[in-house]
Amino acid sequence: MILGVLNANAQIIQIFTQEGIYYQVLQELPTYYLSPIIINRKLSVPELINLRKLLNNGGAILIDAKNIGQISLDKFKRRRISHLINDRSEAFNNILGVELELPGFVTKNQILAVEYANGYLAVLPFDLNQAIADYRAKRKPFLTNIGKRYPNEIVATISKGALRQLIINLVRWLYKKLNYPYVHLWYYPHNHQSIFGFRVDTDFGSHVTIEKTFELEEKTNVKFTYFVHTQYLFDLPRETKDFQIHCDRHQVYKDYLRNYNNIATAKKILESLGLSPIGFAAPYGFWNINLQRALEANCIKYSSEFSLAYDDLPFFPIVNGEPSTVLQIPIHPICIGRLLHAGVAPKNCVEYYFKYFTTQLVKREPMIIYDHPHRIAEFFEIFGEILNRAQNLPNVWLTTLTNYYYWWVDRLRVLENSSWQIDGDMLKVYTTNVDPSFTLHIVLPNDTEAFIPLRSGVYNLNELKKTKIKYLNFTDRDIEEYKKLHSLKTKSLLILFSSANKILKIITGRKK
Repeated sequence: MILGVLNANAQIIQIFTQEGIYYQVLQELPTYYLSPIIINRKLSVPELINLRKLLNNGGAILIDAKNIGQISLDKFKRRRISHLINDRSEAFNNILGVELELPGFVTKNQILAVEYANGYLAVLPFDLNQAIADYRAKRKPFLTNIGKRYPNEIVATISKGALRQLIINLVRWLYKKLNYPYVHLWYYPHNHQSIFGFRVDTDFGSHVTIEKTFELEEKTNVKFTYFVHTQYLFDLPRETKDFQIHCDRHQVYKDYLRNYNNIATAKKILESLGLSPIGFAAPYGFWNINLQRALEANCIKYSSEFSLAYDDLPFFPIVNGEPSTVLQIPIHPICIGRLLHAGVAPKNCVEYYFKYFTTQLVKREPMIIYDHPHRIAEFFEIFGEILNRAQNLPNVWLTTLTNYYYWWVDRLRVLENSSWQIDGDMLKVYTTNVDPSFTLHIVLPNDTEAFIPLRSGVYNLNELKKTKIKYLNFTDRDIEEYKKLHSLKTKSLLILFSSANKILKIITGRKK
């Protein structure tokens, strides 16, 4: 009962490695297969015949509308898809909406997930490969009801974390319909349900504001990751802290050479101080392919840019059809400056982040926030309360981005050397892993779950300790508020803000 895939390209492998899925590459579409199959390429005429036979034989298929349109389904209409919104189906478990801005094929249902012939069919209305590899960015609003306006930021056009969740929800739905367990390598060490990290970009930081930031770290005992603006280098403390590269010049360039030199200069300065930086976070969260190439050439191991992705699991960006060597660690893109600009009172910023934390925790998604020393110094007590709320969350791994990187690449290594399969009520696991921090997550068809250590052996599924899975309960008001994010009024306000921001940048230079 191993997930099958027809085309093991970089796009679908990105999802598999994020999720920790053990899969099998199929050279051609079979007429009978026990587990779900992902069809992510155009089918030949013989394969179209096999597809009909497979569904008649009880098969379970995840496919996109363009490819399924090659058979008898003629319900789809070509249309540009701005976004998908929660329709209370299992496809949208823990997802309020998915921003796309892609061409697609739509039917009366956003996601077609149905019994078809004797099998099961889940149809994405957009091109899966195109969506995963999309690199566009735009200014987007973020949902909150505590300010005068929606906070906004220039981020990835496609909400990649929600996209991944949608794909996995459909895979899990297919397993459920087949009455089989869904098994994958868990996202976090041990029994942790999420990760919390605090990223500090030291943009133009003064000695006073940097010292206040150090003081906050010591007071809360939460370890920060500092991305250092070396042109405004501060006195580095003697005790060990997680110092990484932000920039020398606070700028992201369109060309490779200037990006390379900017990173290389900052890296050389930090190395001259006895540091060995491996991480990078771009000014303003901007990302482009030439920046990624410059990171690779400078031997950077991980980076973090919300114009590429936000609120998602780590992944290696796809450059020219191949995964980069530099891991992307997405974060939440809204800092306190964005909230203040939206008319949120400083005291209410704590509630914004606490709601974000509790939502991410139910979703089992990462919670990594960021800010700047001048804001930390200005709102010292508020940041203390935000970090205190994070510390008190149950089963959350508090760590630095660098430690997260090291654990994640170990996870990928473990995944490559592990496999598992279901045989009746027995789970058979094969692995070389001896690290107790890695676990398997087992989702049963009755919406219960179990965790077991990743160890070679045979496990009776009936004897595992199981708990009921909890999902977010989105209200009608939540859904209506999400619709407002995409209203003409909201879009007009964003255009107005963007124009004003460009003028301000010309006059004074862009600073958060």
